[in-house]
Amino acid sequence: MHTRLAVLSLLISSGAFAQFSNPYTNSYGFRFNNPISASLNQMMWDRINQQMLLKSMLRKKGFTDAQLNGMSSDQLLASLGGGKQAAEESKKVPAPAASRFKPSVKRLLTPALAASLTKEPEQQKVLLQIFEAGLTAYATEAGKEGLGNDLAGAVAFFLGAAMMVSHDGVAPDDDGLTLVARQLQQVFDTPEMKKAPDADKQKFFELLVGMGSWILASWQVAVETNDEPLKAQLEEAAAGVIKGFLKLEPSQVQITAAGLQISK
Repeated sequence: MHTRLAVLSLLISSGAFAQFSNPYTNSYGFRFNNPISASLNQMMWDRINQQMLLKSMLRKKGFTDAQLNGMSSDQLLASLGGGKQAAEESKKVPAPAASRFKPSVKRLLTPALAASLTKEPEQQKVLLQIFEAGLTAYATEAGKEGLGNDLAGAVAFFLGAAMMVSHDGVAPDDDGLTLVARQLQQVFDTPEMKKAPDADKQKFFELLVGMGSWILASWQVAVETNDEPLKAQLEEAAAGVIKGFLKLEPSQVQITAAGLQISK
């Protein structure tokens, strides 16, 4: 995905964001009681960890299931020609439309999200600036990959942001992040997702991209100002995101050139 997290963190951070000196640090479980979030379960992550997309692409090249089932992620990737080649090949795989949505002419969640995070009007204003900058930057970059209005891309971005902060600023592999988004498109191709209203998808999308943008912008401020307590808070928050979504410790999760990798 051309949504390079380190670059985006610069795009959505500015001196104005440093005014937000009391970032929201509570309730990072992110519980979403709706049909969309119900798709984010352990079975989904198990399917991703099995490298379903890599195997699907190799089947088209003539590999058999017997061969594929005995191959490691590195071997699957090498058979496709490496990470960049795999990311390019993934574009040729038909992308289901279930995770996509037709956007409204206005934001549906970010104003209420800002109000729920702080009661201070000035801090709400700064949060809205962060959310809008992040959503705009995301639309530009992810749109190049056809992931502009797509929950799969938003989930990949959100997890990528959390991974970067929880791993002390080391950004996930760009090609691997693309593969995660493509894998999620396939995983989200369910009857429940197809029936979900566009408005519900957009709200969840705004939450994911908005909060991912907040994490990146705040991290950039913490790094530039050498604010170690803020960095520690953000690392804890990012770890909470990973635990909430994947039910795993950050140390057990990586996004490599082969996509999402989970170690037990």
